[in-house]
Amino acid sequence: MDDYVDYRLALILPRNRQLLAIVARGVGSLPSMGVPRWSRPVAHLTHRIKEKWNIQTIVLDVLPSNSPSGPCAIIEVLTPAWRFADEGFTPVDPYHIDAASLGDAERLRLISIFRDDETLPPFSRIGWVEEAKLWIQASVCDHAVVFNEEIVQFNACGSFALVRFGARRGPAYWLKAAGVPNSHEFAITQTLSEHFQQHLPHLVAMREDWTAWVMEDAGLSLHNFITLPHLEQATISLAELQIGSTEHLEELLSAGCGNQMLGYLDSQLDELIEYLDEAMRRQISTKVSPLGNRRLAEMRGILHAACAKMEDLAIPNSLTHNDINPENILWDGCRCLFIDWSEACVGNPFLTFQLLSVHVGRLSGVTPAWASRLNAVYRQRWLGRIQEAKIDCALALVPLLAIASHLYGRGTWLRSPRRADPDLQSYARSLARHMDREARSPQLLEALCQ
Repeated sequence: MDDYVDYRLALILPRNRQLLAIVARGVGSLPSMGVPRWSRPVAHLTHRIKEKWNIQTIVLDVLPSNSPSGPCAIIEVLTPAWRFADEGFTPVDPYHIDAASLGDAERLRLISIFRDDETLPPFSRIGWVEEAKLWIQASVCDHAVVFNEEIVQFNACGSFALVRFGARRGPAYWLKAAGVPNSHEFAITQTLSEHFQQHLPHLVAMREDWTAWVMEDAGLSLHNFITLPHLEQATISLAELQIGSTEHLEELLSAGCGNQMLGYLDSQLDELIEYLDEAMRRQISTKVSPLGNRRLAEMRGILHAACAKMEDLAIPNSLTHNDINPENILWDGCRCLFIDWSEACVGNPFLTFQLLSVHVGRLSGVTPAWASRLNAVYRQRWLGRIQEAKIDCALALVPLLAIASHLYGRGTWLRSPRRADPDLQSYARSLARHMDREARSPQLLEALCQ
């Protein structure tokens, strides 16, 4: 498989609403750029363009293509004084780009962008970056925000955005927008910022028509601080956030958090196991044997028993983060802060700690002694609310339940066309094999017999 994907670049000059093309014999073609297959394409493209032509750009959209020509990235040039002619480019209208460089649907999309079609999503519109900067400047009251030239874009898709705006003094600012199907993250972030501002970056502003919000930069992710003290602080912060959230569960559910309370999760297990059976029957690879329906039926019974046992422990429900990992934990110099709440749920708090423990265990340099220490730190924070014997039992049950809850997530994918996605089915098969191993764990089986 080729390690690079070629992207056609539809570079837009915003002032005269024209494209930059390489013109030969009166016909224009779009330039292209290779992007590593498993990289963030938007971030890679804007970085490479900056390196190659020393200009600032923003990707307005990426149009997929099944043709050999590859995807088409629609890009607004933000540097007004760029001497593009020195690079061999000529401004042209979309109609003057040849059909090999621009398909009919792509041409129509570009024309709608040039005409500011009112049906366009907000982040496909020319000029939205300047509008966002003015919004941020108007929202910050304690000092004047003067932006520098640094704009780092991480994704682009019409109604989605993740962009970092650098400032000459004071903090940088992150703009994030989440459209359908993740628009619930808007209200969740607002609710969490209201009640748990000590555990999230400072919220500067929210804009409902964009389902977007702006937060102050809060440092680097925990991936840059792999030390035991930092990991201990992250564990303490997680436990404190979860304990504090136990008083706000109805509000969190109303804001859009998913329901992963054990009774509800238990009621979804049969459908989840049926899906795993379907995914196993569609396995093509012969590297490892699929789990048979008999073993899946046994796992179903063990999962139901584990849910029932965990419910008997009467551990209070709390906020959970079904996408917890070191990238979603920031260190601001004195605190650990949590971000990316699209997969926020209400459920058993130990599920999130288990997911974090799995990610931490995969980090280079982390030893079993560190894992034991983090386990002890998390346990200590809950001892005032839960008896030690119940914590021990919960920690034996949770490795299996955390995999099932992570796979189920919000559950919407199970009733959508996405369930047939081959990549998702492959991932589900992998998680099922992890569940199979955990279902054989002596610690789990002993806990179920207590």
